[in-house]
Amino acid sequence: MRNSSQRIIPLLALLALLGSGCGRRTTPVSEGNRSQTLHVGTGGEPSELDPHLINAPPDYRVIHAFFEGLTRLDPVKIDVRPAVAERWETSADGLTFTFHLRANARWSNGDPVTADDFLFSFRRALSPALGSQYTMLFNAVAGAEAFAAGKLTDFSQVGFSAPDPRTLVIRLARPTPYFLALITGNPVWFPVHRATIERYGKIDQRGTGWTRPDRFVGNGAFVLKEWRPNQRITAEKSPTYWDAASVRLKAVHFHSIDNGEVEERAFRAGQLHVTRSVPESRVGAYRAEKSPLLAITPELTVRFINANTKRPPLGDARVRRALSLALDRTRYSERVLNGTEGPAFNLVPSGMPGYETSSSVVTEDAGRARALLAEAGFPSGKGFPKLTLAQPSGNGGELAEALQESWRTVLGIEIALQTSESRQHWSNLQLRQYDLSIGGWVADYPDASTFLDLFASGGGWNFTHWADPSYDALLTTAAAELDPAHRRHLLQQAEARLLDGMPIIPLTFSRTRTLLQPSVREWPLNVLDRPDYKSTWLAPE
Repeated sequence: MRNSSQRIIPLLALLALLGSGCGRRTTPVSEGNRSQTLHVGTGGEPSELDPHLINAPPDYRVIHAFFEGLTRLDPVKIDVRPAVAERWETSADGLTFTFHLRANARWSNGDPVTADDFLFSFRRALSPALGSQYTMLFNAVAGAEAFAAGKLTDFSQVGFSAPDPRTLVIRLARPTPYFLALITGNPVWFPVHRATIERYGKIDQRGTGWTRPDRFVGNGAFVLKEWRPNQRITAEKSPTYWDAASVRLKAVHFHSIDNGEVEERAFRAGQLHVTRSVPESRVGAYRAEKSPLLAITPELTVRFINANTKRPPLGDARVRRALSLALDRTRYSERVLNGTEGPAFNLVPSGMPGYETSSSVVTEDAGRARALLAEAGFPSGKGFPKLTLAQPSGNGGELAEALQESWRTVLGIEIALQTSESRQHWSNLQLRQYDLSIGGWVADYPDASTFLDLFASGGGWNFTHWADPSYDALLTTAAAELDPAHRRHLLQQAEARLLDGMPIIPLTFSRTRTLLQPSVREWPLNVLDRPDYKSTWLAPE
């Protein structure tokens, strides 16, 4: 017979277990609500934290916490607001912008942010040896395009100057109505800390490791404290940020979850405040419950297939058109994607300010698709080589499987599917190591050129190898055109020519799908899908 003390020990353990079950379970979300620590899914592991080199969607969800440019976009209204520059003037001819920097703008190590920092950063971003993919966003600046191409080597001839430490002057080659919005959106316009860059390498050197937590210096509302690859990036509120008093979050934890199903389960388990997306398979359930946790909002984003025109037979435009004609975008949008995205029959998303869709749009015609494939030498798909359609993990495989099935049934061809971890997928795209690849674009600024400029010959984001001098000429002429109506017409002509050449196959116009915990306040849901950790805060339980 056991003594009384032997009976009491398991009883006490049971009572403790029951007591813990009756109380509220502690989770990262509940702890974060108390400590103002936001837990966010990124949709995958960031490839870089260097604002001049980042190249994958997860990068952009993180980088805005650590850096800030001359201006910023209001997270709700999407209009331009002061940032490092407290004010600016524009010349009467629209060619010269003079920015006046804040006296209290500071790097995370306490150094002042100066106009010379911006000059150094712009020179670095444009350096041919660095190979930034976003140099086209400087093309409006006098001499910038020539410097990036190596045709101009004297940076003093580029349209940037600093009369004094707090004044930055930018001279344009042509009037650019959307210039202020352009410089707010893409991190290539963010400054980097010169002393840190030079301490660990050359101005145009990649892979120096300067973004490691023990080396990192930024100028944003948060500073990098920890980076556990494929797990988490930790950002803590920067005490040196010029507007630190208005930042309510104490920290942001970015979780590198590249599987949508896993991310959604983490949200339900109280591990995330905000998800990057919501799997199509779960959207219906949230909608049926009329859940206030689900937010679906329009955005200026298009999803498309990149076709590597250097890979036979994709160099034949008839083959690319056949692949496009064989698709049923409306069915994919409504049934496969549960209405979370809309069918895309052109490149530029509807709702783009000052732009109307070109009259030349993508069509769908199974008979015409088969005829074109036969003209290209593959009747009923006979002799067609085995190609691969690549997609990033966490993207949801349902759409890729639907595309595969359409090509099999309509054209009689077999396209294999390949899923890669997010960082590897975007790296393969950049290196042009693919046949067909699902990609897309979120507008950097609210103008149609942010989409059309992608496919200019030799552009850093033209992964297709497609080049068309007439297309390039239309873009160049449109960039210099002052009349809005004529400029719009030129851009529409360019879009029509792109869709005729079909180096990319439009699929869907995206809508932001996000899960938000009830405690999250002032999380921006906007058409640019632009995060703004400065304004967000958490309501304590």
